[in-house]
Amino acid sequence: MRLRPATNRRGPWIIGLSVLSILILLILSSGFVIELVAPLMRFFSRAGSAITISLTSEQQQTLEDQIRALAVDRVEFERLQSENETLKAELGFVERTGFVSVGASVLSKSLSQTFARFVLDVGINQGVQVGDPVVAEDGLIVGKIMKVGRESSTAMALTDPTYTTAVSLLNDRRTIGVAYGTAGELLEIRFIPADETIEVNDLVVTSGLEETVPGGLLIGLVNAVEQDQSTLFLTAMVEPLQDIRRLSHVVVLVRDPL
Repeated sequence: MRLRPATNRRGPWIIGLSVLSILILLILSSGFVIELVAPLMRFFSRAGSAITISLTSEQQQTLEDQIRALAVDRVEFERLQSENETLKAELGFVERTGFVSVGASVLSKSLSQTFARFVLDVGINQGVQVGDPVVAEDGLIVGKIMKVGRESSTAMALTDPTYTTAVSLLNDRRTIGVAYGTAGELLEIRFIPADETIEVNDLVVTSGLEETVPGGLLIGLVNAVEQDQSTLFLTAMVEPLQDIRRLSHVVVLVRDPL
């Protein structure tokens, strides 16, 4: 009697499962790696008919769970990396300027045609007061505190219709004025004398003429210049350089640190 060699039926699916796991890890790691492994992926795609992967429902569920876990880990890594870069930029700004600041997380945002506001997780107990400016990374002002509670506060964004702040244009004459929110995506600097030279892409910063807002905080760029023929005044439309819809962490510049 001839003895047939034992057949390892688990071999094919174990090999296939290992290959898939390796490819998934490589794909999740970076776009550059995807380019490197693309030829290998095409090879296995062509060779798919030659390799039969037979998985039980339990094995398939395990693989799917592993894929989801890897995807969640990658998303969390990207979030932490982005948050770390933001915090480093904010810290760098505070260290350069010497401002006293309180870091805050954005709890919620309310955006509509009539208001643009957001809620922070800091308040009176952290030294925050009404009128304190709220800035994002590298000193980009995004709003001012309008209401303060013990452990939270509400800020109005630059584009809120009730928002006003004293500004200066970084043009030849350092034109000063007041910026108003418009309930849209732009601000307006109104009643600029017609003899002022305002150009598109001029930088706009806070002027420092407000008691609670220091000068030199970057607001945005001039988007357009309009002239009122009846009054001969100019109006500069300003596009903010930071969108609060993308913010999850900010810094409040406080006056009386605790």
